[in-house]
Amino acid sequence: MSTLRLVPLVASASRGLRFAGIAIGGLILLVTTLVSAATGARAAIGTTDCTGSQTVTYTPGLTDQPREVTVNGKADLTRCVSSSDPTISQATSTFSATGTFSCTSGRRAGTRRITWNNGNTSTLSSTSTVSVNGAKSLVLIKGMVVDGEFKGAPWTGTFIMFSTKPQDCLTAQGLTTASAPVVLGIGSL
Repeated sequence: MSTLRLVPLVASASRGLRFAGIAIGGLILLVTTLVSAATGARAAIGTTDCTGSQTVTYTPGLTDQPREVTVNGKADLTRCVSSSDPTISQATSTFSATGTFSCTSGRRAGTRRITWNNGNTSTLSSTSTVSVNGAKSLVLIKGMVVDGEFKGAPWTGTFIMFSTKPQDCLTAQGLTTASAPVVLGIGSL
């Protein structure tokens, strides 16, 4: 008889351990969720890609010689596709940066703020590099989302300042504005 009693006790202890394991796993999941919600962190699963047009002002204007320049601009991101947040279809963006650069070279650091069509916002830090690719002056942008939707996700962008060097680059005033298509990607890049 003592053998028959042992089996139910072992089975009962095994069920108790299974229940305790499930309870601890659930508690860990709950704590992780609460900590993420409390810190405002949102994991970017997948990517968000946008295209649109961007207008930029340079103060002072860009010339052939590198100099300290402040950049301000606005982008209308009219086509966005997001596997991270399917409510996103478009956005507007404002940005500013400072650095030493010319019409054909240089680096600058700045901040971009995106307002998504779903009412959420993202603040992005960035570093931009200007280079010449063929006859095009290309701005390559990269950084991190530092606040808001997609916080913690990397991002990249490209902007062609001009396809042929404008005559303004050869003047003392320099190139003071540029408008062109922009491409922006957030997430698993």
